[in-house]
Amino acid sequence: MHPYDFVIATLIVQSLAAIILALLLWMFLRSLEHHYLKQLALAFTALSIHLGVSAVEVLAFFAELDSLVLTNMLVIAQIVSFMAFLTWLLMGMHSGLKQQPLSTSAERTIIGVAATTGAALGASYTFLSANSQLADIVRVSIPYGIAALVFIRLAWQMQSVRKQFPSMISPILGTVAFVLSGLFMLYSSATNLTLEEAARPLFQAPFVALISLMNLTLVGLSTVIWLLENEQERVRLAKVKALSAEQRLLYFRTHDAPTGLPNQRQVQNLLSQEMLRVLASQDRKVAVLALGIHRFKAVSEAIGWQKTNQMVQDLIHRIRDKLPERFVLGRTGERDFMVLMPNTRRQDDAVAHAEKILARLKLPFIHENREIFINVSGGMSIGPKHSDDAAVLLNQAHRAQLESASTGQELVLYQSFERDASSPANLIQRETELRQACREGEFTLYFQPLVGIRKRQIEGFEALLRWKHPSRGILTPDHFLQDAASLGVLDELEDQIFAQALDQLSDWHQDFAMSPVSVSVNVSAERFQQPDLPEKLIAMCQARELDPAYLDVELTENAAITDFEAGLDTIQRLRDQGIKVSLDDFGTGYSSLAHLQRLQVDYVKLDRSFVQGIEHDKQQLALTRAVVELIHSLGMRVLAEGVENRSQLGHLIKCRVDLVQGHLLGRPQPAEAFRELLQGDHLTAF
Repeated sequence: MHPYDFVIATLIVQSLAAIILALLLWMFLRSLEHHYLKQLALAFTALSIHLGVSAVEVLAFFAELDSLVLTNMLVIAQIVSFMAFLTWLLMGMHSGLKQQPLSTSAERTIIGVAATTGAALGASYTFLSANSQLADIVRVSIPYGIAALVFIRLAWQMQSVRKQFPSMISPILGTVAFVLSGLFMLYSSATNLTLEEAARPLFQAPFVALISLMNLTLVGLSTVIWLLENEQERVRLAKVKALSAEQRLLYFRTHDAPTGLPNQRQVQNLLSQEMLRVLASQDRKVAVLALGIHRFKAVSEAIGWQKTNQMVQDLIHRIRDKLPERFVLGRTGERDFMVLMPNTRRQDDAVAHAEKILARLKLPFIHENREIFINVSGGMSIGPKHSDDAAVLLNQAHRAQLESASTGQELVLYQSFERDASSPANLIQRETELRQACREGEFTLYFQPLVGIRKRQIEGFEALLRWKHPSRGILTPDHFLQDAASLGVLDELEDQIFAQALDQLSDWHQDFAMSPVSVSVNVSAERFQQPDLPEKLIAMCQARELDPAYLDVELTENAAITDFEAGLDTIQRLRDQGIKVSLDDFGTGYSSLAHLQRLQVDYVKLDRSFVQGIEHDKQQLALTRAVVELIHSLGMRVLAEGVENRSQLGHLIKCRVDLVQGHLLGRPQPAEAFRELLQGDHLTAF
């Protein structure tokens, strides 16, 4: 066997090895979808082409094929493929080791420099082909010298990774592989400069080809091991992030993100615990003070969010100032606060504390040497005098605060404007009002758009219940839904909600000028637990000749896990019928990410607490991004509600949420308000 037959055979083996490695990388890319895998796959594809062309060039040289055009074409192909290999290898390894893609400008710079260098070398070789000594330097010494620099650079980067992850084997193998490859390229480049022209074919000697094969094998082996170890490390980090995200979720479920105060749910939990102690004692009471800030949004827009945050912190300090340690301050809304006053023996003591708080809040806030005054109204309820239920007490205090705001009083006690809500006469009156409202069609639906981020298009609407009360005007569910549930009117009311929502959906779908949209309807925990829910909804869709795929049933976390196994069955039967299922207000209940994985809903609707402050709070942004990634990994889409400004929208787009909802994109309105929009392409303005 002639020695150069071995050289050609070695080059072919290396080419095949490179293409096999490239195919492995393409396979990795299909399953892992990492940004750097494509670059590495392209790199080893280019290397395979380079080695194959080199084999043909060596064969043509020793076959003494005297064709200048063929030689020039082969050498130019060698140079271009080799430069492409180095370019993609450098970008892929750098991105993989840093775990983030290169910036667009950096990629353009590297590709531009490589393309310019390759074109210059190819043109130079063609021009210098008559002068074999200079042409050989252009063909071998310069490309190999560049390769030596690239390999040494990658070896240095691998070494830094080894320090970061000392238990990983691949950084050690990679460092050795790239150092040896760099030294080999440096040796080849230098030797080509010093050898006489007659001795240059020694570059193709068998031992040199064998060293090259060993280097390639080591590089390929270290690359594969590095990819496997890198994926193993990524999975480990994902688990750590998931645990951290769940721990932070537990915190944010019970606390207001901007202030760290207990939120509505936590305040209710604390009040429930206190009520147990109160009921066990005959002489103890608990007072609940609701505080509402007037013109909060106007003041915030006037002074900016940073000053608003400072004002809120100052307001919190004033509320807490000189309060007993046992009192609990919570934030239940952007402009709403609650103060729990446990172990209260006399109602007058609670009123005195409330009046002191309100007096301190009258003092002006200083902004740019100007005094800013805010009006605060207060409402109070007493347990167990007014109720022994925590949710009812909070609602009573809030209703008293609304009454104080509307009448201009500073503080209103619940019983001063409304009779005991639990009295038989009052219960009968409210039940009569609710049932009469159902009969006379006073309940109606407003609709709020759900906008897809990718197409910037309205994909559907959430149906929101309103009561057109003959004397009190338009009422939101906060004013009547709890009564409807406790008085047994909720079933009839929910039947009307679904009927109206599907009637409106049918009306939209029958208008051929409109693109199809979906409608999302909230379902109560009581209705969700009814085993015939899927069959009822399908029957309602069939009666209107509607595709069930355009109906989305929204349920809360707590409704889903009340009877978890039965809930799983209901969700599966709904989805089997084509009806989509959304988990509403994710992050406010008690379910864990493990529960979410088992529920297998279509959409997860992030509570507005994920959105509030996202434009100012890096930790909040990181939490939201992590939760969105985890939900996507479970094969579910993410909808974020409560989007009120463009900055929030921009950050949610970066977090890769799928749909958004909020006042920025459309306030709840009657269906007719959207007809003209839907008859167009219903693109939104963002």
